[in-house]
Amino acid sequence: MVDSYLPEDELKAFIESLPTRRLAAGAVIRNEAGQLLLVKPNYKDGWTIPGGTVEAGEAPQSACFREVAEEVGLTLEPGRLLVVFHGLQMGIWGDSTYYIYDAGVLPAHAVITLQEEELTAYEWAAPEDLGSYFDQGQAYRLQQAFRALQTGAVYEFSSDSPAR
Repeated sequence: MVDSYLPEDELKAFIESLPTRRLAAGAVIRNEAGQLLLVKPNYKDGWTIPGGTVEAGEAPQSACFREVAEEVGLTLEPGRLLVVFHGLQMGIWGDSTYYIYDAGVLPAHAVITLQEEELTAYEWAAPEDLGSYFDQGQAYRLQQAFRALQTGAVYEFSSDSPAR
């Protein structure tokens, strides 16, 4: 129990009044040619990278690689954090934080098995072609992930950042 100067019911009411933030995580999975693995969900338009929502009691990195295993059938060694994106007042999603992790380079013999309940296709895309698959914001986030792979840095920005 946390020590508090407030009675427990008042502390609970205060905590429940605090803002909530949705968390999600995605993986940059590359092939030997340096292309990025993209997946096509059946529940929304467009392409995305493997990943998904962080569940209660789960860390973002764990969620990312759990989702990778579920969505594309790959059990990969969790890699380092590349990007943290804060989506501020993103429509029905409200405030959210999206983590992008390095999932390494797949060998040519790796087999991708799509989760048919959520995904309809996968494709490999060159980093310079991301603008034809994604809106400006998502393309920028993934370009920053590739930049992080080259520099060793972690990039953090938000939807109200001038560069986005």
